Amino acid sequence: MVKKRHNRDDVVREALAMLEDVGIEAVTLRGVAKRMGLHLNSVSFQVESKARLFELMAEVILGELSLADLSDNALERITEVALRLRLAMLSHRDGGRVISGTHTADRNALHIAEVLITAFQELGVDERVAARASVALHCLIIGLVEEEQVIRPKRRAVPDGVDDYHKLAHISRLLEEDTYGERAVFGIEAIINQAVSTTR
Repeated sequence: MVKKRHNRDDVVREALAMLEDVGIEAVTLRGVAKRMGLHLNSVSFQVESKARLFELMAEVILGELSLADLSDNALERITEVALRLRLAMLSHRDGGRVISGTHTADRNALHIAEVLITAFQELGVDERVAARASVALHCLIIGLVEEEQVIRPKRRAVPDGVDDYHKLAHISRLLEEDTYGERAVFGIEAIINQAVSTTR
C-alpha cells in the first residue's frame, strides 16, 4: 500500500483541527507531526516554521470571511466587514489569538484591507486616515475577540474594593450587562466617526 503524501494544506488543516481540540498552546510543529504520524522534518518542510504555520492558519480563518453581498453604502460596508471578521475569528477556538499573533499579508488579509480602505475613501477619508482607521478596526476586533474567548466564569464578579470608587462601581455593573457584540458595534462606529471627522 502506497503511503499518502501530505502537502501544506494537510498540515494546516490538521493544525486547525488540533487548535479546536486542545487550544493554541498545544499547537506546535512537533505536536502536529505526532498527530499526523509524521516525522517533524516532514511537517517543517511543508510550513517552514511555527510562525509560518500560524500565518497559514490565520489565512484560512480570514478566508472564511465572506466579502459577498456587501452593502453599496460605504459606512454599512465597513461595519459589515468588521462584524464578519469578528464572527470568522469566533468560529475557531482561540481564533483571536491566532490572528493577533501573526503578520499575515496573504491574499485574504489584503482583500479585507482593500475593501475597508476603499470604503473609507468613499466616505471622503484621505489615504493616511483610511489606512489608520482600517488598522484600528482590525485591532479593535482582535482585542474584543481575544477577551471574549478567554475562559472565564459566565458572569465576572465586580472586583473587591470597587465600591470605594462611586463612578467606577456604577460602570462596572453596567459593563456586566454589556455584550461583546454591542462593544464591537460601538467601537466600529466610533472609529468610523473619528475617521470621517478627521478629514473634514
